[in-house]
Parts: sequence; structure tokens; C-alpha cells
Amino acid sequence: MDTPTVKQGRTDEPKDGALVQRSLQGDQRAFADLVRRHERLVFRIASGFLRDRGDVEDVSQEAFLRAFEALPGFRVDAPFAPWIAQITTRLCYDRLRGKQRRQEVAWEDLTWSEQSAARTFAAGKSADDATASRDLAERALATLSPKDRQALVLVDALGNTAAEAGSAMGCTALAVRLRVHRARRAMRQAAERLLDGMGSSESGGTR
Repeated sequence: MDTPTVKQGRTDEPKDGALVQRSLQGDQRAFADLVRRHERLVFRIASGFLRDRGDVEDVSQEAFLRAFEALPGFRVDAPFAPWIAQITTRLCYDRLRGKQRRQEVAWEDLTWSEQSAARTFAAGKSADDATASRDLAERALATLSPKDRQALVLVDALGNTAAEAGSAMGCTALAVRLRVHRARRAMRQAAERLLDGMGSSESGGTR
């Protein structure tokens, strides 16, 4: 997992705990240093959950705002990175839950680039268009419940263990494994339905 191994920078730079302590004493530059040190981690987590860049930026800013407001209750000897990662993960879940979930993705809903990527995947190859591949995956992810999507992204996209994902989500590792299993199955089923739709569309077009 990336979170516990965030680098502290040069050896002469203050550690996170020292920056937290200085922030609590009113040093605004110290908290700005914390933001600069961990903003890439926060943005990476938010980008794993959210498709819209505006949502990603909003959640990233909100995560540090929440952290600053909750700083008096933070143990200065505790690692800062897992804490800010947990705040970010929960904000992403809230943002996903607030969006209306689409139940199905039809072949006709795909752009030409996404259809091309789907045909390439169906042939057992890797698509050259990274953007179309990501958009195709996002469409499938959008059919999942927020909790299942959260578990899948934390484990498969961000490389967390089930225990680490459970800590971020506030549930057990077993619950994470069950959600990941269910999410993977749902993603496979969504892909199968898309490919079925591709076959129907193309066979209809050859008549």
C-alpha cells in the first residue's frame, strides 16, 4: 500500500508529527507543508474513485480542510498519511453515494472509441486508447454500489490489502473481501452484457 510509505523528503526536513505539532500551535506554514507533502497521495486516491476532475479537486481540498479541523484530536505520534487517506476515502464514498447510480450500460451508450476498445478487449488484446479504456472501465464501475466500488478501487486499483482497505472503510477485512468478490463478479457480468450487445449490434448491421 502506498499510504504508510509516503516519503518524508530530505533527512533534514521535519517529520509529519513535528509539522502537526507546529500546526496546532498556529503555524499555518507547517500545515501548508503537510498539504504539499501528501497532496499527491490524496489526489491519487480521489482519482481512483471519481471520474470528474472537478469532483477530484473538490474532494482533495475538502480532505485537507477536514484534516485541519480535526487536527486537535489527532495524535502527533501517529502516522499522518493513513489518516488523511482514510478521510479522503470516506469523502469519496459520500460523493459517490450522492450521485445517482446507473443500473445498466448498453452498447449503444458507448462512444465510438469505447466501442473500439471493447472490441479490442474481446479479441484478447490491450487497447491502445488509454482514455477510452479508462472510460469503459468507469462505465462498468458506475454500475456498482458505492461500497462495492470503494472496496474494489482500494484493493485492485490502489493496491491495498483487505485489512488496509477495511481500516479505510471502517469494516472488517472479511467484509472487504466479500465486497471485492461481488464487485469483480458484477464487473465481469457487465462486460459480458456489453459484448453480447456488441454481437447483437454487429450481426444486425450485417443483415
